[in-house]
Amino acid sequence: MKINVLVTGIGGGGHGEQILKSLRLATNLDLFIIGTDLTELTVGKRYIDKFYIVPKANDSSYLESIEKIIDEHEVRFIFHGSEPELKFISENRDWFRKKGVFHPLNSQEVISKCMNKYETYKTLKEKGFNLPKFEKIDYIGDLNKIDFFPIVLKPSTGSGGSSYVFVAINIKEARLLVEFMLLKNIDIIAQEYIGTEEDEYTIGVSSDEKGNVLGSVVVKRIINNALTTYSSVTEGDKKYIISSGISQGYVCKHTELQKQAEKIAKKLDSRGPLNIQCRWLDNELRLFEINPRLSGTTSLRSMAGYNEPSLMIKYYLLNEAWNFDYDEMLILRSIEEIKINE
Repeated sequence: MKINVLVTGIGGGGHGEQILKSLRLATNLDLFIIGTDLTELTVGKRYIDKFYIVPKANDSSYLESIEKIIDEHEVRFIFHGSEPELKFISENRDWFRKKGVFHPLNSQEVISKCMNKYETYKTLKEKGFNLPKFEKIDYIGDLNKIDFFPIVLKPSTGSGGSSYVFVAINIKEARLLVEFMLLKNIDIIAQEYIGTEEDEYTIGVSSDEKGNVLGSVVVKRIINNALTTYSSVTEGDKKYIISSGISQGYVCKHTELQKQAEKIAKKLDSRGPLNIQCRWLDNELRLFEINPRLSGTTSLRSMAGYNEPSLMIKYYLLNEAWNFDYDEMLILRSIEEIKINE
């Protein structure tokens, strides 16, 4: 049976492109893949069967554009490729269901909570998880509450790709950075910098619509070049590194880490995909971010045999069991030049 799948936001090297790569690896499914983006200048077009330009997700004509595509191609499954589209589909999830289009989304409550880092940290702390110390920064004076330098200063909401994420070694640096971020109207959170870049992981946890964990997968990140490093600060003999939004590394099995990640998913009552970013310190998962969606490492996981987009289609559309096993392997990334024939 041919299944028509729509993937929105396929450009920019984001998770939409990762989903496309994974779908193309799903050779046991007969798929017709439609992709959308804001511009034709996207290399994501090489993975699809049909392409459309659509407006931004917050445009009043966006829904009409998507509806035309769904009706013309009898789309059965939709994946979002950007966070604005995640928000749009989440807010209109009943509309998509009525159209007969399935969307592998988490609950609106989990999406809303996880897209606000402060609310995420506060909730998990209340539920007993050992988090790095954190403080919400609304004005310069809030820095007086912090006694846990060095810190990571970052947006609590509306961030993406590690934008406006900084390391401050001391209060003097923190004041300069916070003043700059406040000028940019950024909703700031300060988090304790812990561990090293050698202990950084990303874990995908998938749960069904009743909150039951279906499976999890781990990537031990390798942060060793300009592609994977967003910023690096050296103080004496110590280096403090912030990873970029581009991940690479070992797809591996880490039983205790997966157990703790799955516990977080259950405590949050996750009912869909969840991507947990953390460092492993003293045999504990020490969380610094949760994305309520598929990961930027989705294609890496699929190459190892844990193909989340394929599993979702089989589970939700074809009523097949969430059966999987994956191999442990090292997968690295590089910049690739694509020739576009116009």
